[in-house]
Amino acid sequence: MRAFAIAALLALASCGSSEKTEAPAAKPSPAGPRLGDVALDAPLRATDNALTWSLELAPGSITLTRFAGRGTEGSVTQFYPVSPQADGKKAVWTTKDVAGEPVTITFTGARCIEGGDPAIERPLTADIRIGDKQLHGCAGERPADGLNSQPPVAPGNVAADSAADEATNAH
Repeated sequence: MRAFAIAALLALASCGSSEKTEAPAAKPSPAGPRLGDVALDAPLRATDNALTWSLELAPGSITLTRFAGRGTEGSVTQFYPVSPQADGKKAVWTTKDVAGEPVTITFTGARCIEGGDPAIERPLTADIRIGDKQLHGCAGERPADGLNSQPPVAPGNVAADSAADEATNAH
């Protein structure tokens, strides 16, 4: 009896069908890691309020630039590229510089305001620890133009609209 059941199953399995089967629909690839509205696999930038340093994170590279001024010389430091460990509230890159100094870069999902005129709001807060030194600043997606520009102004922003009107009328 058992042999008969197995033979019947094998016979059914070998039966072909003239119906075409459709290929399964392609599923969209899963989104990469995010921290709030910020994609962590896109180019990112962190800076301090005084613009004494800038940290650029992009797939395959992490670069810290310290700008010259106030008695210091400018420098560029490369860190070994790593992917962040993200938990929805913060993202942490644990790496080191080429001299072997430990580096921890932490972005948290707290809005941050860069001082200046005009002040620039960024979606993330940045803390960078290089050995025993610590840097604090604001972070977000790196602007497409590469400059430290303000994100586009939302319609209805009276202060920004009047400033734009004044600039237009000045010409």
